[in-house]
Amino acid sequence: MRILRIVFLPLLIFIFSLPSTSAQECYWIFFRDKNNTSFDPATYFHPKAIERRLQQGLPPCDSTDFPLNGQYKSQTAALSEEVMGESRWFNALAVKTFQIEDILALPFVKNVQRIDGDFLPATVETDIAEDNTSTPTQLTEQLYLMKGEAFAEQGIDGKGLRIAVLDGGFKMADTHPAFQHLRDEHRIVATYNFPLKKENVYGWDSHGTMVLSCIAGIDEHGRPLGLATGAEFLLARTETGLENRIEEVWWQMGMEWADRNGANIINSSLGYGKDRYNPDQMDGTSLVAKAAQMAAAKGILVCNSMGNEGDDRTWRTIITPADAEGVLAVGGIDRDGNPSSFTSLGPTSDGRLKPNVSAMATRVDVANPSRNNLYTKASGTSFASPLTAGFAACAWQTHREWSCQQLLAEIEKSGSLYPYYDYQYGYGVPQADYFTQASPAPKSPTVKLYQTDSAIFIVVPDECIRDKNLLYHIAQPDGRLVEYRTVLIKERENIVKVQKSSYRNIDGWVLRAHYNGYTIEYHSDKDHLEPFPKEQYSQRIYWRSSEIHTAATDQPRVRGVNARYNFAPYFSLGFPVPTGGRMSTNMGDIVKGGSSVSFVVGIRYKHNFCKWYSLGGNLELGGTWYRLKYPAFHSKVIHTEQLWPFYELSMGHLTAEIYQRFRLAAGGLFGYGVFFDTGIYGRWNFGCRQTIGDKGIRVRERDDQHVVNRLEWGVRARLGYDIVSVYVQYRISRLIAPPVESIDCPHLEVGAQLTLPFGK
Repeated sequence: MRILRIVFLPLLIFIFSLPSTSAQECYWIFFRDKNNTSFDPATYFHPKAIERRLQQGLPPCDSTDFPLNGQYKSQTAALSEEVMGESRWFNALAVKTFQIEDILALPFVKNVQRIDGDFLPATVETDIAEDNTSTPTQLTEQLYLMKGEAFAEQGIDGKGLRIAVLDGGFKMADTHPAFQHLRDEHRIVATYNFPLKKENVYGWDSHGTMVLSCIAGIDEHGRPLGLATGAEFLLARTETGLENRIEEVWWQMGMEWADRNGANIINSSLGYGKDRYNPDQMDGTSLVAKAAQMAAAKGILVCNSMGNEGDDRTWRTIITPADAEGVLAVGGIDRDGNPSSFTSLGPTSDGRLKPNVSAMATRVDVANPSRNNLYTKASGTSFASPLTAGFAACAWQTHREWSCQQLLAEIEKSGSLYPYYDYQYGYGVPQADYFTQASPAPKSPTVKLYQTDSAIFIVVPDECIRDKNLLYHIAQPDGRLVEYRTVLIKERENIVKVQKSSYRNIDGWVLRAHYNGYTIEYHSDKDHLEPFPKEQYSQRIYWRSSEIHTAATDQPRVRGVNARYNFAPYFSLGFPVPTGGRMSTNMGDIVKGGSSVSFVVGIRYKHNFCKWYSLGGNLELGGTWYRLKYPAFHSKVIHTEQLWPFYELSMGHLTAEIYQRFRLAAGGLFGYGVFFDTGIYGRWNFGCRQTIGDKGIRVRERDDQHVVNRLEWGVRARLGYDIVSVYVQYRISRLIAPPVESIDCPHLEVGAQLTLPFGK
């Protein structure tokens, strides 16, 4: 009976771990209608919510604001283990249930959508570093990049605007001196903690505190850390990191809560990307992206960080809901105006232009509730988004008659690069003086275009050289980029040559070049340029680019830990466990426990079907050395009449395995995360050799291919984190094909495995 349990337990694990709709999962349950419901917008909405809608020509309410049908909710809840949340906007209930088939059979259920997730926080990462070199000035550096002094000089600080901040917690925001002015004037008007279903949000995580400071904080020198120090605030905690499969539910509910409480702007320095989705899903179709679009339709400007996946070649796109149409997606730059190394790149997977704009994301001044120093530097697009949200509040204050989509368009036009665009910068950093000047000052040309029959030449005149980056892109007529490049212009390296033949298959392509605040355009189907003065510039053509981005190089890799498929070598060290292996004389175990060892090198293939499930195969070559005991049976094992104290049986083996992987938690340091594998293996044994010896002197007695079975098979299971895993395997074939001749080797083996990830 003990042997049967050992044999069939791994097999049962393999069978029952297959995906099943009967397992408890999380789902959005979408209802067909909202029949028999009533709604009074005057009692449900804060007056500012109705004011916002009417101001933008929207009705005070519509059917998406109506509550869910109470009977639908109660009948669905009766078939669920837990109700996690609900959405008026999408007429849906979020539940955990074992009975999804029964719920689908309810007549009022339209469809269901599984809520996928991992067990790690979805917030974008921050890189915190102490910095005590700050000196008192009028504005912090991050605001000078936005020309924030233009707002400050006119007393524009976001007054009259209400900003909602969705995050993982606001530790010490109720006591931190950076927000004393908000507390004194009671401008934190509402809070809600969705995971705990209560109002207190002042704890759990410092990320939200840092984000809030980039909108409205004031540091110890009296300098604003963000531009909207006069705005009102709604603070919502929607993240925990403990059960994040429902964090998108809380995010959705946070959006509706912000709408109900009169938010004009929502900042979300959160996003959901490679830990939950695949790159081709970043097309604005996730439910959180649809929620962001719904908020925009209700007159709310949503600012969302692009994410910090820019240096991950298996992702190479943005996160959701930054991919949503109508959302102001914000990328990150450093103090010198160069893209932050981590900022995610556009476009969306369906080719739309993202990011919209950029803001400072590297070593940003923030309030710091986690250290003795109350202010510090932090990095991440988490901070570029709130800087832009504060900017947007000030811009909207200057033109309250604008709709949120008009505001978004004007913020793009205020960008430091506009009308130039690329997938790193967007339209550049928004500039405050665009909204405060009666008419913008004319820009002096800093770049010229010439042509020959085969090429376009981009020339920076000598008098304009400032040791800055020249940016240029090639765009299709619909605006999507074919290629974009960055060139550092230095003395006598001020000409770039663009071959026309590279774009001969694109009708109407457009070239835009930007240098030191000035953008010039060339439309291939209608513009004519002066001939290139070859004699004047014959020795001064700059042939190479410091950074090159094309439609091909910016595509996500299909190979890699988090990509579609992955090849990786690995090494295993195993230890056969005596579990009743017997000689033909039925006299007990013949293998010494602890001194037998197995070593394997292999190559693994893994195909990711989704973020939590993969299928794959292994091919491995190895060897096993069994230390034998009971020398009294030497005549049957070694075939000699002399007794020796050392007996060893060794063999090589070639093994193939088919396995399935369940990823239990998102990628860690090397991208694999926590995983559990179950598989079936087949093994071919060869080179079987018996060895005897004494006192360190080994005498090979004979090679024998008939002591053990050549072909074996069994089941295997692995549990691992990133590159390290432990495994157990059991040889089942011994039950079908008894061991030949005299030896039944151990059928249970445990060990450890080290994998070398490629292509992350």
